Amino acid sequence: MKRSPANALAALRDVVQGTVQNAAHAEWRDSVRAELGLLPRVVGKTLPALVQMKRGVRTSLMEVVQENAREAPLDLALEMGDERLTWRALDRLTSRIAHVLRAHGVRKGDVVALVGTNSPLYVAIVLASSRAGATTAMINSNLSGRPLSHAILVSKANVVLAEAGLAAAIAEREDLSALDVLTYGKGALEEQLAAAPAAPFPPAPVSVDDDFIYIYTSGTTGLPKPCRISHGRAVSAASAFGPLMFDWRPGDKLYCVLPLYHASGFMIGIGACIMGRIPCAMRATFSATQFWVDVKRYRATAMLYIGELCRYLVNTPEHPDEVGNTLRVAVGNGLRPDVWGPFQERFGITDVREFYAATEAPGFLLNFSGKRGAVGRMPFNGMGWMTLAKYDVDADDHVRDAHGFCVPSGVGEPGELLVKLGVINTPATEFRGYTDAQATSKKVLRNVFEPGDEYFRSGDLLRRDELGFYYFVDRIGDTFRWRGENVSTAEVADVLAQAASVAEATVVGVRIPNQEGACGLVAVVPEPGRKVDLAELYKEAESLPAYARPRFVRVLSTMETTGTFKVQKNNLKHDG
Repeated sequence: MKRSPANALAALRDVVQGTVQNAAHAEWRDSVRAELGLLPRVVGKTLPALVQMKRGVRTSLMEVVQENAREAPLDLALEMGDERLTWRALDRLTSRIAHVLRAHGVRKGDVVALVGTNSPLYVAIVLASSRAGATTAMINSNLSGRPLSHAILVSKANVVLAEAGLAAAIAEREDLSALDVLTYGKGALEEQLAAAPAAPFPPAPVSVDDDFIYIYTSGTTGLPKPCRISHGRAVSAASAFGPLMFDWRPGDKLYCVLPLYHASGFMIGIGACIMGRIPCAMRATFSATQFWVDVKRYRATAMLYIGELCRYLVNTPEHPDEVGNTLRVAVGNGLRPDVWGPFQERFGITDVREFYAATEAPGFLLNFSGKRGAVGRMPFNGMGWMTLAKYDVDADDHVRDAHGFCVPSGVGEPGELLVKLGVINTPATEFRGYTDAQATSKKVLRNVFEPGDEYFRSGDLLRRDELGFYYFVDRIGDTFRWRGENVSTAEVADVLAQAASVAEATVVGVRIPNQEGACGLVAVVPEPGRKVDLAELYKEAESLPAYARPRFVRVLSTMETTGTFKVQKNNLKHDG
């Protein structure tokens, strides 16, 4: 169904009227000014990279590493502890690993599973797989048992590279016994690298459409699914985030403690560093007590975050090395409004740049202006690309009009974020889905606002204000309905986390026999050395509407999370 000229004119009129009204707001003007300030970086850095890729030049991160090795061979690429790799050393290491992979039968189109923690060698293995023409399935290093078997088997990998300390979990699984497992980190890989040919391994030709890596969903609501990431998507994302969000400058260095099997860690962190020829310092896993020691040691100017990481840092006693630290910019997602201010002000970080994205999503939101609490801004009501659709939490379905179409959410009204497929056709905004076709199909909503249209389902509820800023509300499935009202678990947790004795709070809805809907249960972790002050918690709850106040409180010593700090809410619901 085509939009009629009358409807198009009406839409244009609404855009003009909205722009005139918004111009009166200082926040809107500041945001537009920040967005316009990006144009030189877009024109000077991001667009040329995308044009080159379209012309068949710099079509993979491996190709860019080789370019960096030719043009800046002795510049630092990666470091961790006492280990330092220049671009030339990284290129040569990927060549030797590719030779080893070929000796194990890896060919173009194959999949190599990788199980390990952050290290320069981890990065080299991913790039070497690409050099050999293979795809790397990046397995969560915290998995064991059936979830580990599932993640490896669903990738269809025949060769597995496992960090020495993690290989035992694979050896215990009978269903993985037929796989060729190669250990590294004082393992068989190092022995074979020493015997590998010195001649450069000729990189396998790859296109922007070929799969580069599989990154898995978090597994908070079931077994993780591998998301297909193409070479084009990886290069595009890195080309955007480097200049636009990190705003790379001479002398910059990224400090990355997010797991590299996560999209933020590898695609936005490592990828942006490769494209910008910026060194990256890393740590195997995040440590709140060692964070500022590392920042000082490496003289890092940029960091990647997930919101919970920032909360851990804010809740950690002051460290002498945090004073006068070198960090200039922090880029990430999930930073709660109650943590944003204390995080930015205590540590003196000039720019905190939040974004909203999902590993497999064909769209994203970026917050360039630093408006606290907002995940990004999209002018003109989503520009026909992103839309919020009303969602009935109780029915667990979208609200439909008399014609069976979805109903757009109004200003301030929560709705599921939908991204229209086919509007912007670039590698960065493609939806390749998962390795499982059925799982891919479930993420696409059809006949949404007109017959035949298709939208990607984010699975998240967001709301939009009158200035075009978007705010995260909750995951669908986390929001629950109590006494006829929708309750956002994220918003309730934000309020209750204000209690001085509470270090961490999360909320779930639990079912009660003979009651409609679900009522709130809050799980709290006390501040170190303290007990939860229930009177204090009740006082914070009084600021919530009566229907949103949790009826149950559970005190925990620690919150069970995934490897990327997401709370395992299913376990709380089950126990509740």
